[in-house]
Amino acid sequence: MAVLDMGGSASAADLVVGAFGGIWERSFRECVVDPFKKETGKSVDIVLGSAPQWLNQIAANPTKPPLDVMMVASDHAYDAINRGLVDKFSLERVPNLAKIAKRFTDVGDGYGVAHNYGSMGVIYNKATVPNPPKTWKEFVEGTVSGKWKSSAPSINYTGGGAPFIVYQLSTLYGGGIDNIAPGLAQAKRMLDSRNLTLWTDPNQVLNDLKSGEIDMAAYWDGRAWAFIDDGNSGFGYLTPAPGAIAGITWVQKAKGSSDLGFDFVNFALDARRQSCFGSKVRYGTGNVDAVYDPAVAQEITKIDEIIIPPFKDLPPRQAKWLEQWNKELGR
Repeated sequence: MAVLDMGGSASAADLVVGAFGGIWERSFRECVVDPFKKETGKSVDIVLGSAPQWLNQIAANPTKPPLDVMMVASDHAYDAINRGLVDKFSLERVPNLAKIAKRFTDVGDGYGVAHNYGSMGVIYNKATVPNPPKTWKEFVEGTVSGKWKSSAPSINYTGGGAPFIVYQLSTLYGGGIDNIAPGLAQAKRMLDSRNLTLWTDPNQVLNDLKSGEIDMAAYWDGRAWAFIDDGNSGFGYLTPAPGAIAGITWVQKAKGSSDLGFDFVNFALDARRQSCFGSKVRYGTGNVDAVYDPAVAQEITKIDEIIIPPFKDLPPRQAKWLEQWNKELGR
């Protein structure tokens, strides 16, 4: 199977799938792509690139889109929907939709569905934080009081900064998407205490934990557990109440692309494929019948422990959020 750069020539494969790189792509290939090829006899190319680029290329070639299926984050998924660039799923074309948790089928109104999800809980140093926060308010107050040095994603972190630092804190303290002042106030308290740093690079978080620069961080569950299991047993991970903000990876089919894309999506949502993928990347999957490897099952955040923000309503507000953030916090 080829892995293509979108700057290259058009693929001659039966199906072209846009996906993330690294362990995500390797796991997706092993659990979904290779078995699909073996079962159907069809050729599949994986394209690595950026969702905005994919969407623009689909828009420029509506009768023959260069991709058939895309794996994308929520903001890009809604952009694709709003621009009319993706086909709608149905139980007839994608029977495994019946096995996907309702909260994951509702998010896209049929124009895509959650394939997998990560969630942002807390990774912490067991030695310096013997009693980690059981709630997000404890995380805030412990940071302000100097009980620990912590880190949280910046609003400028495109992988989930705004949903956590703005939406999570604001709703927790009585605000919401149209009233983020309560969340900004708590972020300011933590920053003013000099016990909070903001991160935009997930890899830097792990470096800072290992060096002792910080004691804990709001961080993705899959990345956290992969780090812990890789010889870093001195660290732990938990999901503070009332839950962890979810980061969803959607699967969508480009409008006008090959109908084989529906078959691929259905295959990717099968319980066996989801079980394999989730076990390898330590991220939860949408199929309620997925069964994860016992060695990592306890590391995967349960569906009822995640908080799904109103992703559809966030993009129109993010520019205003950033302006307010820069005005009140300036960092």
